[in-house]
Amino acid sequence: KFVPVFEMCFYNHDDRGYFKQFPLSTKNINVIKANYQKYAPTMFSQLGYFIPVPWEAALEEFCHEIKGSGIRWWLTGSCAACIRGIALNPHDVDIMIDARDKELIEELFADSIIEPILDTNGWVTKDFGVIFKHARIDIASDPSPVLDDPKPVDCGPYALAHLETIEWRGHTIKVPPLHLQEYVNEKRGRTDRAKLIREFRQQNEQ
Repeated sequence: KFVPVFEMCFYNHDDRGYFKQFPLSTKNINVIKANYQKYAPTMFSQLGYFIPVPWEAALEEFCHEIKGSGIRWWLTGSCAACIRGIALNPHDVDIMIDARDKELIEELFADSIIEPILDTNGWVTKDFGVIFKHARIDIASDPSPVLDDPKPVDCGPYALAHLETIEWRGHTIKVPPLHLQEYVNEKRGRTDRAKLIREFRQQNEQ
């Protein structure tokens, strides 16, 4: 039952099973491996919706940890819609940062990084890594213009340039415009989610 989860997370596969590889020279690699062993079973169970996903607790703790650090960040993905009041049942939390703040993020979350935050060498964001605090928190930096081709999405440069502000549980959080999130869910075939977002937009535009 976990195979679709591993594939969704871009794991490699061989006759031994599913795996990811990282350089032994990666900073704090032994700490990251220990974190992974501690949190991976829970993470995979959450990603498959086999157990509840406490995304609110994850986001709230992230907000507390990062408060006062000076790190510029914004929230995208399903959680960005959820904090507006749209129930989408996220399986993780998607955080975007500036690449210049990567090392500070690594310091603040050293006890909970389960995939090192590394340069992707030309993927859709400059850096990518994973934190686990109550739930999976994806960390990505500097979205590539290719994301907005042919149309802007909720995690690309256009979204970054048009962020909106939401107050949630005493925290001020930057999020992408809702019409981008509606488009992304339609594009991915998540018609139920797109419908919820569209109805919310229509109700709030009246």
